[in-house]
Amino acid sequence: MFTLPDINITTIHIDRSEALRYLHHKGQELPPEISTALDDAANTIITRATPRCVYRLFPLQRQPDLQLGGTNIALPGRAIAGLLADCKYALLFAATLGGTVDDIIRRRQISDISAALMLDACASAAIEDICDQLEQQLSIAIQAQGYHLTHRFSPGYADLPLDLQQPLCTVLDATRRIGLTVSPSDILIPRKSVTAIIGLSRRQQSPAADPCADCALGGDCPFQRDGRPCGKHQIPPHTK
Repeated sequence: MFTLPDINITTIHIDRSEALRYLHHKGQELPPEISTALDDAANTIITRATPRCVYRLFPLQRQPDLQLGGTNIALPGRAIAGLLADCKYALLFAATLGGTVDDIIRRRQISDISAALMLDACASAAIEDICDQLEQQLSIAIQAQGYHLTHRFSPGYADLPLDLQQPLCTVLDATRRIGLTVSPSDILIPRKSVTAIIGLSRRQQSPAADPCADCALGGDCPFQRDGRPCGKHQIPPHTK
């Protein structure tokens, strides 16, 4: 069995270009006041977030269907089956920025919707950074043991059902360990949180020819309409 490191992420880096992507910015020059407001929003998220994460390794079972070994959690859909085709194990993780970030965004929505949108975009970029950091540190440990990580895949991507959020959080004990819960409509609370599945393979994964091909949005995507993929299906730099 694998040895996994204890990971405690305390530093957040917000990629300005990532935050602008969430704001559907198309590359035009930002007025100075907007640029300053975006920097202020990023600083607010960085200083007020309380990042936490939890992760666990599972063997994969394929009879009768693909599922996390030792649980009753099936992983339905063509996309996740393709992702994990060469894998005997999968990592499941959950990460959150904490409830304070949700509260800040909610309060700002009442007084200044533009500022709230910037805070929301910076928070989205921040949780992506937390996931990337977690993935990078796990990858180093896994590669030292002869395996490679696939890219991460979350409930709601492609044909992987969103209603997997609750069982995944339950098996991770995410409510007790990092304060993460799931609403009746399968929304993670705090909102700036992520659950994801990552396969462990002996081979490095190759990028899909068309990362949008299996998306559940079926082309009705604001990023795609802007001519840019969302990036969710891209291979992280450390696994290329």
